[in-house]
Amino acid sequence: DDLEVLLEQVQEVEQLVQNKMQWRGAVQDLDYFDQQIRILERRNSLIEKLRRKQFDLLSELKATKNNLMSTDWKPNLTVDSTMNENSPGYLSALWTETSNLEVRVNTCKSKILVETSFM
Repeated sequence: DDLEVLLEQVQEVEQLVQNKMQWRGAVQDLDYFDQQIRILERRNSLIEKLRRKQFDLLSELKATKNNLMSTDWKPNLTVDSTMNENSPGYLSALWTETSNLEVRVNTCKSKILVETSFM
């Protein structure tokens, strides 16, 4: 009789351990999905930040070109129109394109500074 009780207790403990392992696996899965969501949120935040920066730079470039009295300003931004936002290289390409645009804006500003300094 004591042996049966002991056997039942061992089986209960084994069942509890097995249930605990299943819960632990479920929690790890939730942690993984939570981490993936945070990564996607960060990526989307960076994309929005770069798009806002591009918009600001385009406005600044247009104003700078107007100050130079130049009409040949073509921003040549192609990432949004040629790439899918979810593609692996999208964020990197958007970053590069924004950096190039920023260099162009700074170059135009420098040109205005040079032209106005010698007038």
